[in-house]
Amino acid sequence: MSDRTVVVFDFDLTLTRWETASRFFKGLLRRQPWRLAVVALVLPVLVPLWVVPQTRQRPIRFAVWMATFGRSRQVLAALAVAHADAVFGGPEPVFLAQGVERLRQHLAQGDEVVIATGCWEPLARALLEREDLQHVPLVASTLRPFLGGWISERHCLGENKIPMLTERGYPPPWRIAYTDHRADLPLLRNSEQWYLVSPGETCLRVIEQAMMTKAEILPWRAV
Repeated sequence: MSDRTVVVFDFDLTLTRWETASRFFKGLLRRQPWRLAVVALVLPVLVPLWVVPQTRQRPIRFAVWMATFGRSRQVLAALAVAHADAVFGGPEPVFLAQGVERLRQHLAQGDEVVIATGCWEPLARALLEREDLQHVPLVASTLRPFLGGWISERHCLGENKIPMLTERGYPPPWRIAYTDHRADLPLLRNSEQWYLVSPGETCLRVIEQAMMTKAEILPWRAV
């Protein structure tokens, strides 16, 4: 067992109030209606792919590609910063106060805290900076150029979180993990202690069955 006290936080819906990348890329599509029109044109092909779990990511990848088509890395990074400014200037808090408070408590007591997220790295960084959490290590998803747009390079989700965290100097086992999603089962299996943040019924059932124990639930998103 490691002597290090490493605490891993998921990001979307664990520290934030919404799926940050989804909101960002949908916004990029809406900025130029012709992009939405292309997505609508291929919906008859995308919908059947969405229904099948094995191909569910393909429509998402297409939407991201369409949202980023013709945009350089520098332009996308600037759009991420502008998006962060916009949502922080809006009426709804971006981050969950309880989540940020818990994260800061871990930092105050000397724990090593790292955020591991499926969100696109520049977007997550921009959001964390505005919450004054830019000093917290971040392991996040990356994109690569493809046919004039951008597609997933490394998606920091599920099993992928383990090697990506390891490469950044945070190998398992971890002391504590926080998440809202059943995709993070590999993370939980490699953590001595874990918490679920306002999980849905399916998520709770799947995780409790897999872990063969009752989950400790943190109702940070409770109304």
